[in-house]
Amino acid sequence: MKPILPVLLASTLLLGTMPSCAMLQAQSESSASEKAPASSSRLDYRHFSLANGLKVYLSRNPLEPRFYAQIAVNAGGKQDPHDATGIAHYLEHMLFKGTDEIGTSDFAAEKALQDQIVASYETLFAETDPAKRSELLKHINQLSVQASKYAIPGEFDQLYSRLGAEGLNAYTSNEETVYLVSMPKNRLEQWAMVESERFKDPVFRLFQSELETVYEEKNRSLDDKDDILYEAVAAQLYKKHPYGSQTILGSVDHLKNPSLAKMYAFYRQYYVPNNMAIVISGDIDLDATQKIIEKHFSSWESRPVPPFEAPAEAPIQGIERVKVQYKGEERAMLAFRTVPYDHPDRPALTMVDMLLDSGNTGLIKLNLVQPQLVRAAGSSPAFNKDYGAQYLYAVPKEGQALAEVEQLLLDQLNKIKRGEFDPEIMQAVALDFEIGQKRGLESNAARAGLMTQAFLHNTSV
Repeated sequence: MKPILPVLLASTLLLGTMPSCAMLQAQSESSASEKAPASSSRLDYRHFSLANGLKVYLSRNPLEPRFYAQIAVNAGGKQDPHDATGIAHYLEHMLFKGTDEIGTSDFAAEKALQDQIVASYETLFAETDPAKRSELLKHINQLSVQASKYAIPGEFDQLYSRLGAEGLNAYTSNEETVYLVSMPKNRLEQWAMVESERFKDPVFRLFQSELETVYEEKNRSLDDKDDILYEAVAAQLYKKHPYGSQTILGSVDHLKNPSLAKMYAFYRQYYVPNNMAIVISGDIDLDATQKIIEKHFSSWESRPVPPFEAPAEAPIQGIERVKVQYKGEERAMLAFRTVPYDHPDRPALTMVDMLLDSGNTGLIKLNLVQPQLVRAAGSSPAFNKDYGAQYLYAVPKEGQALAEVEQLLLDQLNKIKRGEFDPEIMQAVALDFEIGQKRGLESNAARAGLMTQAFLHNTSV
């Protein structure tokens, strides 16, 4: 594994005086228009909350006879217990296994075995003696085989397939877990029935076999150069915060020693209506949809959610470097700790990133990629709730030193600091941004994504 990856980190991203620019902002509406959205960057939507605290965002988009739904949970990898990392992601998988009514042929008989499996995993979690662990694993395997006789694998997916679902999926990030699906417009009530049951009474069956799936996902990440790179950068940027001190997929040791009890505890703590949102965009009647949601989701019971206490990171003093080995082309990455999502500097930093890398108009593309000074290069921002970061990367040409591509990237930043760029570039990237926003409003998935982010960050769309 010859390639060596240096990661350059600095304490702050310095900005020179920049011309003022207007960032596009859509405004919240108490009720949405019943006509198709106009060709603008504004998203019409309805936002309301149920008595149990569940937030709901609805937007009508009659371009196709379907709707796209997301159920967002305001918790992700950063809320994982320190001794059981990966729980949020593993839980995401388990919420496709059914409930006490879906995915079982005899829940009463299955539950007796499931309770034993939960207790056995908890004993295993605390046991350190190899011989005793081996016996416990055999016992868990026997219980799992017996419980599987009552399970109906894939019934949840098959149910959705019969209803005409497309794109049934979910994702877990540091901050959130989101479940998503596209459905025919005439299946709205059936969707509400299934989802209200799914999140109210889940059963984490087939836990042992799903562990193999999660573990294989972890193994792939250990060989993925992008994951290796990201984790190396995050560990340097955030030495105390879970953004860098743990990973969303969890550690290998924790995945080898899972705790079902901790998973159920995570579910009970964060999967509560006052910590969740329903987001729907599509060919829907807003009033009828609101009534259906009130009918099926009002029975969920709210519970207090503990606030996340973000560890304080010390300022980065000067340059820190880390080298990582992986199979693949060499790459240099620069990472700057910036500001969290709700910071007033976020719009300016977003513009900085667009000036660096925005289609064919950014400085990196104009000054480095098009003249073939490097093989490839780019930048991207990350604005999380507790901290933010700006990333720049470049892939050197054959025989080119990594130090040279690092300096080329820094040169582009320095041009922005000194204002050494054509003002028309700023206008061009702002136009590209606006066009992208308008195009995004044609997609139900993109519209739902905007509303989900509004929920997660407690802002208007």
